[in-house]
Amino acid sequence: MTTIIDYYFSPASGYAYLGHETLMRLARESGATVRFRPADIDRICREALLDQPPRPEDSVEDRRRWARLRGLHMAPMPMHHPVDSRLAARVIIAAGDLGLDQSEVALACMRGTWAEGRNIADPGDLAEAMHQIDLPGCRLMALAERNEIRDKADDIALEIVQREAVVSPTYMIGSERFLGQDRLPAMAETLHRNAA
Repeated sequence: MTTIIDYYFSPASGYAYLGHETLMRLARESGATVRFRPADIDRICREALLDQPPRPEDSVEDRRRWARLRGLHMAPMPMHHPVDSRLAARVIIAAGDLGLDQSEVALACMRGTWAEGRNIADPGDLAEAMHQIDLPGCRLMALAERNEIRDKADDIALEIVQREAVVSPTYMIGSERFLGQDRLPAMAETLHRNAA
């Protein structure tokens, strides 16, 4: 039976960006399937009056350290941050509906925010990020505005509250929760155990 990793993240999250490629590599190596659950987690928490667990390591220096470790270019503080990431989340959902690579779309959103100075709340900027990876940006923008995609985004928001996935990123395997990309080694252990 294939292991499912539920991947809760904000498309504007620096820590999701830092962990994204490692997550995808771990999934490939273990034969797990990643189920993408993008949302503007900060907004969801504010609207639901939820407290996010404090992350004392959330700092420019900590991100710089992780970026060096992961070999990623990352701006200390992006030009467009914080940013409303709801449109980008819906674009990632829409990509899944079209059978496109959601991993590439999510990475384009995060890289756009943290390495390319893009405003992922702007449809033109976001469409350009999709064109850059040879995906139909205009089609994705149009689909992202449809009611069925908005409904799916609302379902994910509800799931985040119910499953207490209020840190971006949060990875879940069944009921086991891994809060933050720094928990990927612990998740790798679970994936290895499940594959055995």
